[in-house]
Amino acid sequence: MNKKINFKHSDDSLRKTFKSIHGYDLAIVFESIDKDERLRFINLIDNTQLSEMFVSMEHEEQTELFNLLEIPKQKILLRNLESDDLKAFIEEFDEESEREAIISLLSAIKRKAIHLLLTYNENLAASIMSTDFLTISRDMTIKEATNYIVTNSREQDYIDTIFVENDEKEIVGLIDLRQLIMTRSGKKIFEVMVEDIQYIYEYETIEKAIESVQDYDRNCLPVLNSKKRIIGIITADDVFDEIVESSEEDYQKMALIADHDSSSSAFERSKKRLPWLLIAVILNLVIATILSMFQVTLIEVVALVLFQPTILGMAGNIGTQALAVTILGLHLDEIDDKKKARRHAFKEMTVGFINSLLLATAAFAFVSIFLSIVPTGNQVPFTVAFVVFISVFASMFIAGTMGALVPLIFNHFHIDPSAASGPIMTTINDLVTLIIYFGIATIIFI
Repeated sequence: MNKKINFKHSDDSLRKTFKSIHGYDLAIVFESIDKDERLRFINLIDNTQLSEMFVSMEHEEQTELFNLLEIPKQKILLRNLESDDLKAFIEEFDEESEREAIISLLSAIKRKAIHLLLTYNENLAASIMSTDFLTISRDMTIKEATNYIVTNSREQDYIDTIFVENDEKEIVGLIDLRQLIMTRSGKKIFEVMVEDIQYIYEYETIEKAIESVQDYDRNCLPVLNSKKRIIGIITADDVFDEIVESSEEDYQKMALIADHDSSSSAFERSKKRLPWLLIAVILNLVIATILSMFQVTLIEVVALVLFQPTILGMAGNIGTQALAVTILGLHLDEIDDKKKARRHAFKEMTVGFINSLLLATAAFAFVSIFLSIVPTGNQVPFTVAFVVFISVFASMFIAGTMGALVPLIFNHFHIDPSAASGPIMTTINDLVTLIIYFGIATIIFI
């Protein structure tokens, strides 16, 4: 939002201005103003906007906002939050006393729901579910069901999809709000409800929930307990948030950096990244030690240095491509058994073989022409080109094979395959490539 808020205006003028601003943009306004203006600001926006702004903030800003509120307004804010957003706010506090202080402000029903949500492991689907949903009886008429929803729904309830129960409180179907509105009032719910419903149990994983929402294109997925009774829902928005968070975590792992916090200082960020960079430095010192073994080769064949970056770059690129395709396949569950893993590895090795051969041939032609035009040393251009050809082919094929196999091996041993990349993998590829390149050159020229 580019609009600048002038707090010199009257309360009525500001209130009117704020009313037309989205909650996300209000959060940006809150972060950009000082404490005195913040107190005035939160008193000029309505409770609905306050909750919308709150969920758009990072935890640090949420805490600051919450502490600025009087206790009655804290209770209103907590009451208006959806249970999953409320749970996400509370669980960020490390101290149990801080958590309980906030939970004590909730109603008895919401307290029970939050305590339940906090018991679930963060990898389980139930940990991201919301308890703000409505159910109706299969024997209700459309009119009865409509009246029930109008009477009992709250601001934070998800009512786009209404779930249908039998007399034993087991879920037996669902009906979308649009269908409910369009159906004649005298019909029974069981006559128009959808019986083919997709659901997930509370002990199943978030990945399973994401897969179900994607596969069956539902906006909402019920979470059931062992008695097949609905205890919560996972919406498409929840799934989207999880996918974004998972992608961010994978990117951080691939870069070998710890959880990123925009509020952390430069020193804290440096401390988190330094260990992995030190490992990379040590590996590069190993590379330097190995290269010293080829000192005579480098002195005799100076032209080898000219093509070293080309070979390193081409091997790194093909390794990164194979790595990315393999990790993506694992995350999308396209490689979920040994047979598919073998098929994927063979396919990537075939792709690597073809690309390595074609690019090595192109490198042979380029080096031959280049050294014929710009001679370097006493070596025959075609001999140097042959060394480059063999090195490019071998290093690219090995890098591509490693890019496909290493994540599969990690995954087999239940290690996150995202950890197979980043600075360490790149350095290892460089090490193998240089040994191949200068090893072949030593054999041929020395």
